[in-house]
Amino acid sequence: MTEPPGPGPVPGAVPGAVPETFAFACGRCGKAWESTFQAVFFIDPIADPDLQSTQEYVDEAGRAVRSPLTDAVCPRCGSRRVRITAPGS
Repeated sequence: MTEPPGPGPVPGAVPGAVPETFAFACGRCGKAWESTFQAVFFIDPIADPDLQSTQEYVDEAGRAVRSPLTDAVCPRCGSRRVRITAPGS
């Protein structure tokens, strides 16, 4: 008899990543929202022979995305007139 599978990894979780929550506000339609991303730090010796740390973000669905600080898009209207605010405000 086989045992039922144990709990799997949390969806969107990235081993060794640091969670970062950002709050956004659209300057066009006024929508406000928060999103949590996983910040992943790594060193790519091929792309950077000086061995400087690189940071990438992974969204809640587990997809690699550009920095939410520079590439935010409003999920309601699609505007890029988005500003970052303090989470919880």
